[in-house]
Amino acid sequence: MPCKSLCYIIEFMRKLLVVPVYNEIATARRVMEAIKANHDGDILAIDDGSTDGSSEALASFPWLGVIRHEKNRGYGAAVITGLEYALNNSFDSVVTMDCDEQHEPCMIPRMFTGQPDVDILSGSRYLTGSADGDMPPVDRMAINKTITADINSITGYNLTDSFCGFKRYRVPALAPLKLDEAGYGLPMQFWIQARHFGLSVAEIAIPRIYKNLNRSFGVVLDDPEKRLAYYRSVIEKELKKWPISSPSGHILTISR
Repeated sequence: MPCKSLCYIIEFMRKLLVVPVYNEIATARRVMEAIKANHDGDILAIDDGSTDGSSEALASFPWLGVIRHEKNRGYGAAVITGLEYALNNSFDSVVTMDCDEQHEPCMIPRMFTGQPDVDILSGSRYLTGSADGDMPPVDRMAINKTITADINSITGYNLTDSFCGFKRYRVPALAPLKLDEAGYGLPMQFWIQARHFGLSVAEIAIPRIYKNLNRSFGVVLDDPEKRLAYYRSVIEKELKKWPISSPSGHILTISR
């Protein structure tokens, strides 16, 4: 397709920006204002049961759509709610990003327009071009490398960052997926199902920003070994439901 025609299609497609929010009062207003300044489409915040005043902050923006979970369900549940909204309301493209100022709103236009021929454009903090940035906590980097290697060995996607929440999805491609992982393991569930259903993937370099170095994953998952075990359990569970075969027909599993 000629570039001029492709640019015309991108310009007129329905675009949604989804932001999961849970107790982000310190950053919510700044992030939403920055998103509005960089995005000309719809913006939807998923308030995952916030109790710190974030709900009131979100309500102060008349142009912002908000879906509120009355109780905290988890990061994955908030993302799923946003993706389901995009599907149910016939959007063409949806970008997800976090509300903690670790994703740059100025990247939003590039997320929507970059690699328009792929189903998923996934931000990477470790792709060439992302090298100059904050150093992540040692345990997070180690787990990311380990799980990314697991995902790559199963899917063949050749990812460099399997956890990044800054992604663009071609909405119709999401229709066959059955996402229900409410916690931080959602990306693992997503990659297995994406490969099972044949979704195409590319990465885009994004700034590597780590502001919340003491972020908690929950009492149990703050233990790195237990967190790694949880992520791998999600992968194994998904492979039982959505098997992936190598070119030789061999069913793939995690290599430990």
